[in-house]
Amino acid sequence: MTAHARPSHSADNAIGELAAALGEAVLADEKTRDYYANDVFWQPGIRPLAVVMPVTAEGAAKAVGLATSHGLAVVPRGGGMSYTKGYLPAVENAVVVDTRKLDRIVELNTDDMYITVEAGCTWANVNAALEGTGLRTGYWGPLSGVNATVGGALSQNSAFFGSALNGTVADSVIGVTVVLADGSLVTTGSGGRKDCKPFTREGGPDLTGIFLGDNGALGLKVAATLRLWPQPAETGFLSFGFKTMSAMAAVQVGLARERLVSEGFGIDRTKASHSASVNRISDGLKALGNVVKSGKTLVSGLKDAASVAAGGASFLKAHEYTLHLVLEGRNASELATSMARAREIGAAHGVEIENSVPKVMRSKPFSPVRGMLGLNGERWVPIHAIFPLGDWKKVVEANDAFFAGRKEFMQRHGIVYSVMTMTVGAEFFLEPAFYWEDEMTPLHVRSVGEDVVRPWMNREANVATREAVVELRTATQDLYTSLGGVNWQVARDYPFKSVLTGQNWGLLQAIKNAVDPAGLMNPGSLGLASDQTR
Repeated sequence: MTAHARPSHSADNAIGELAAALGEAVLADEKTRDYYANDVFWQPGIRPLAVVMPVTAEGAAKAVGLATSHGLAVVPRGGGMSYTKGYLPAVENAVVVDTRKLDRIVELNTDDMYITVEAGCTWANVNAALEGTGLRTGYWGPLSGVNATVGGALSQNSAFFGSALNGTVADSVIGVTVVLADGSLVTTGSGGRKDCKPFTREGGPDLTGIFLGDNGALGLKVAATLRLWPQPAETGFLSFGFKTMSAMAAVQVGLARERLVSEGFGIDRTKASHSASVNRISDGLKALGNVVKSGKTLVSGLKDAASVAAGGASFLKAHEYTLHLVLEGRNASELATSMARAREIGAAHGVEIENSVPKVMRSKPFSPVRGMLGLNGERWVPIHAIFPLGDWKKVVEANDAFFAGRKEFMQRHGIVYSVMTMTVGAEFFLEPAFYWEDEMTPLHVRSVGEDVVRPWMNREANVATREAVVELRTATQDLYTSLGGVNWQVARDYPFKSVLTGQNWGLLQAIKNAVDPAGLMNPGSLGLASDQTR
């Protein structure tokens, strides 16, 4: 069967039964099926037979149970920001379960310091629900939080806001509610006990951890409970410029060792030029209102706004690398102490520069996902790995040498390389990204907006360069694996089985067999086969 072939008679019967049970939540038209065959990078894949958009956890459970009872694979999908085939069917007899209508705030418990949300709730909506409480989750979202969902982040792991201090999203979750392959609902953590609040992850084996970073291979997440902490009273911003990535990384690691930064990221000059997310600060007029609102007083807000408007983004291009930091404190004195120490660490390897980038990103953290395309509509895809904090120097040097050796290859194929670095708790995070001219997919059009992509809609498919990007990413993956790197968002893109010991792979396969004996939950994800592909 090709990607556009008709489903079999038995599959038609299964989709009909789903539609009878769930009504308008089931979509099987050609346009919808085409749309769900693309992710941010990989295109086009196998079309699903249908897409289910349940509005309740019970509806999701019914959809999964019905699909698997007919031998159909189930592919969970969240906000659609994956670039690793995380929600693309690996087999033809598959339905996608899109969780975005599972978006309720189930419980906000400020006394016991937790919030329970449905898996399709976006990070923007989680933070909106917490507004005015003085509370926040430790990790509180990615830059794509206007689209990215809690369930997607838990399935693929995620880091940005709050992550330098508090780690990944997995470090903030207490428990999850998951639909298993047979349609049963299970809740991990204390929420899975009789007559018990979902207030702790402890109390026996950590079943919550099994379903984090699983890319939906072990079940469909329909809800999660996250720990809350007091939101810091004071916020400060710093930026530095550097001549080399090694100098910048040395500062990032020094700051991480002293736990001074809430979130921060370093970028090269190319990223500053090509990233639409970074370059949005150059539109000072749009930024003014948000920055004014974020000021402690009208006067301080106006001063910040004037600074942003004057600085724009052009100052970033005066440095090979720039680092942008947000620091927080319980009071002004604590923040001042941290800021002074951060300046001392930064000055040892770089120079302090205008801090408008972190200011603007904090003024409106969850902006439209314009960054999934380059500044002039170039296609974009990243690749990443995390490393032990102490290995930063050998990793940066190896990365620099690797891409210097591939400069001619990238120029020949029209690929532009950029890089971003972060620290996530006590880990060093490295993420190169590649830009190239290529056609717009339905996913890009819908995610970024038709008005934005209109100038580039006539670009033809550039399969040769896209394949060159695949080759480059694979070689980069091999490099990072050889350096002891670990990947999130594994799905069907990053190496996994090949990097595990046989015993660990056997344990994972045994867990998979226990919760999904027919291998119908997101088959192929994590390298776990389905009964249709074994």
